[in-house]
Amino acid sequence: MDVKITKAISKAEYNYESTQVNFKNGHLLSAVSSSYFTYFWLVKALLFKKDVFDETYHGIRNHFRQLYFNTNLIPSKYLIIWSELTNHRYEADYELRSSFTKEEVQEMIIWTEEFLAFVKENIEKL
Repeated sequence: MDVKITKAISKAEYNYESTQVNFKNGHLLSAVSSSYFTYFWLVKALLFKKDVFDETYHGIRNHFRQLYFNTNLIPSKYLIIWSELTNHRYEADYELRSSFTKEEVQEMIIWTEEFLAFVKENIEKL
């Protein structure tokens, strides 16, 4: 596997571990942010697989949609979940009155865990 892909997946795994630690310690907003960044790095790994090296969120999102969803390589639920996580991350990081319940954050962690497993299992085929 290409070095950039491996590094992106490693960053995703690191962020996923941070998500778990933050959740366990009751740092729910940090868990939301690190869940988003787990997803973000997995998306970057998938784009690296297609030799796409965008740096902006909109460029990354557009290429992800074009290369993986419009071609039906990845189930559309993963794009929908990434949109949700993006909104939650924005709220967690930038809104003064943001709050999430443990159950909401736990659901985000499940989404992230599922996508992490999906990408690791399928990246060679994608």
